[in-house]
Amino acid sequence: MADEIQDLTEYRDAIEGLLLNGEELEATFPAALKTSPDSDEPQAVGITSYRIIVCNRRLRSGSSDRWTFRSILYSRVEELELQRAEQFHRDRIEPSALVTLFVSWQGAGSGGRIELRYRDGVLAREVHDRILAHLLTAESRGL
Repeated sequence: MADEIQDLTEYRDAIEGLLLNGEELEATFPAALKTSPDSDEPQAVGITSYRIIVCNRRLRSGSSDRWTFRSILYSRVEELELQRAEQFHRDRIEPSALVTLFVSWQGAGSGGRIELRYRDGVLAREVHDRILAHLLTAESRGL
């Protein structure tokens, strides 16, 4: 079962507006099972040539529209994890996948994690592999 096609146009446009001179947006992916703008969880992630941009939108109809963008430099990602699972039901199998970034926060003396959730293991693997490619490039350059 593949993810439903999710319209990431608004998220992609918002992320593109944050790019620095010379920075390229390689891809925009959903970061949650549903990109509904009513959650505190990340809803989209942008993979750029310099960083990962995690996007959250909190829309309260008629009240407010709040966007939060977290930029994570590849050098701050200490670990990257990919999990795949299947939940068995009587009449169906419900797959899920999780990409977890373990990040060190500068000056905080501690770290945190950011979870990106998917139904489609192939999409999760693509997100994982694109981030991993940047981590390996940064590591080979000694960054």
